[in-house]
Amino acid sequence: MIRESVPGLADPPRSDDREQELRVVSRLLPTGIAVLTAIDGESAHGATVSTASVLSQRPLRVGVCLRAGSASTDLVRASGRFVLNVLSSRQALLADWFANPRRPFGLAQFELVRSEPDPEHGIPVLRDALAWFGCSLTELVPLGGDDLLVAQIRTAHAGSGRPLIGFAGGLHDVEFHGVRRRQGWRADTTTTLD
Repeated sequence: MIRESVPGLADPPRSDDREQELRVVSRLLPTGIAVLTAIDGESAHGATVSTASVLSQRPLRVGVCLRAGSASTDLVRASGRFVLNVLSSRQALLADWFANPRRPFGLAQFELVRSEPDPEHGIPVLRDALAWFGCSLTELVPLGGDDLLVAQIRTAHAGSGRPLIGFAGGLHDVEFHGVRRRQGWRADTTTTLD
């Protein structure tokens, strides 16, 4: 299903300076880094994405944003399927490789990469990924110059390691530490939440 924009609900045009400022601040939202892989016949492609998220639990759906008209978007539209490979912190080179516009086209871009076809559809799966999800496209929603791919997760595999995180325009390895939380607090007895 392709959704169209609703007339009159578009944001007013912004100045280039203001738009750039908003982009800089938006990079402070930490995101996991993944590589979307897709195949249709003899055509295959991979693309680094930092805009992937679980959208709903029942049914389990994920959303991924790609540039409209990209090779990955076209393959997913044609095949109706993709694999979302969540990168571990050891895979920063893969994030750079699949973001490089000068890498080879088609299956050749996977020749230097440790990958194997998923058992059901032959879509390249990146070995040593933190996790990977086999997805079926349910909706494609145009968002300005991007497309939001909404897909149901059909298969999943968990690896090991720590996630590769995008933050402030760079890639980062992170260590997670539990934080202190207060259970059972009441608003009438709390003076500050700092």
